[in-house]
Amino acid sequence: MGTTRIHRLFASITVGLQVIVLKIADMTSLTVVESVSADVTIGADIYNHNMIAFRTVDQACKVLAGFVQIMNDYGVKEYRAVAASSVQEAANAEYVKEQIRIKTGLNLELLSNAEERYLHNQAVSYKTEGFDKLIEKGTMLLDIGSGSMQLTVYDRGHFVFSRNIKLGPLRIREMLGDLENHAGNYVDIMEDYIISKIDGYHQFAPSDVQYKHCVLVGTDLLAFKHAFMKSSSDTINRQYFEDMYRHILDIPVQVLARQYGVPYDSASQLLPSAMILKIMLEMTGAKDILLSEADLADGLLINDELDHHKRRIDHSFLEDIIISARNIARRYNCDPSHIAIVEKFSLHLFDRLKPLHGLDRRSRLLLQLAAILQDSGSYVDMNAHYIHSYYIIQASEIIGISDEDREIVANIARYHSVETPTSDSSAFNRLPVNSRLVVAKLAAILRLADALDDSRQHKVKKITVSLRHDKVVITAKADDDLSLEKLTFEEKSAYFEEVFGLKPILRG
Repeated sequence: MGTTRIHRLFASITVGLQVIVLKIADMTSLTVVESVSADVTIGADIYNHNMIAFRTVDQACKVLAGFVQIMNDYGVKEYRAVAASSVQEAANAEYVKEQIRIKTGLNLELLSNAEERYLHNQAVSYKTEGFDKLIEKGTMLLDIGSGSMQLTVYDRGHFVFSRNIKLGPLRIREMLGDLENHAGNYVDIMEDYIISKIDGYHQFAPSDVQYKHCVLVGTDLLAFKHAFMKSSSDTINRQYFEDMYRHILDIPVQVLARQYGVPYDSASQLLPSAMILKIMLEMTGAKDILLSEADLADGLLINDELDHHKRRIDHSFLEDIIISARNIARRYNCDPSHIAIVEKFSLHLFDRLKPLHGLDRRSRLLLQLAAILQDSGSYVDMNAHYIHSYYIIQASEIIGISDEDREIVANIARYHSVETPTSDSSAFNRLPVNSRLVVAKLAAILRLADALDDSRQHKVKKITVSLRHDKVVITAKADDDLSLEKLTFEEKSAYFEEVFGLKPILRG
């Protein structure tokens, strides 16, 4: 007798600067069974007034309440609702989030930029056939949102670099809108404005990548697709793009909307989007352009599948997060040999002490990131490097990491040295209570790992860890004298004992 396959429905809801999207998917086959969107102009409020107006919030709540009804009609029990990172720029973002909860029952997450782009990249990877083969050659994912753009670079099959720039077509239109009808050289002004915002990219851009592909991602590419895609193919070459770009350059928005059969709002963002792409193509020399229709709502669906281990993507996005941290460490001239040893011993201690700390795999990743970045502050001041490591991590974007997780990583690095968190530690006390406990546990582990290479001579080759009823015994295998390591270990182990109630002993 056959068995009936249980279908799990999951809904993804995204609140962007211009559009709110609902997608309901049958996660058994990862097939979208319902897709609905509604235009709500949140972005114009933010850029003009730094606040989301009450009438806009009310409109958004009505749309979301309708989405909830659709979810109920389908019998959806699981969902994830997020707001694009640019929504956080509104001074009343937290109040809006609470109003949405009260009026619709939805718990809305305010994504960090690093989280949003990570989800977008996952969606692009899943929905782009041959993605892993594509990124063997230099590839830039150009993610154009309404208010910002993300430049993500892959080469030789691996993540290389990612950078966010506060520049998007809606932001450009709002900033320069008054000039459009009054300046005869409006197009030149727009181009100068875009170049001025992009120019700093050269400071951080990888210099050894030869670009072949540009994958264009964005929240509203309807007008772009109608204008530039000559067939059902998703790829166009650079010459065709430049020809079409010259064609639309001086056409009024109203005419563009009629000519390509798209709404006025979409048409109004066609020129700034195309201009951003033109300038990035000139900077990178990429030869072809692939248009991806993957959006943030798709990213939520893919991420849920990956979290449930139901589906596999060839590309490792977890590795992207780690490489992002390694790039920061390299930028601040951290010692790669010391990092490798501390990272290895930190993770070994974490795995062996799991019955003691009870933390999850996400915490393991945060420990790994802190181990990689703990000494970045030495670039500023070797004597108080841990303090500067905190500020560097806090100010750096690690793709795939939320603002709260980044704060945890920064605090672990801050307290990996001799200082311990106290009631006077403002950075530590800003964290939720549960996160403070995570920081304390992981900082205590990182201290032990760091002490094992205190001389920076990499004496310890291997460690074994055993848990006793009142102590943790770490046996180090080394060919050299460990007197300095034992002295530092004894000093740094006091905090571990304070946190866990067990005394660490170093033997070897």
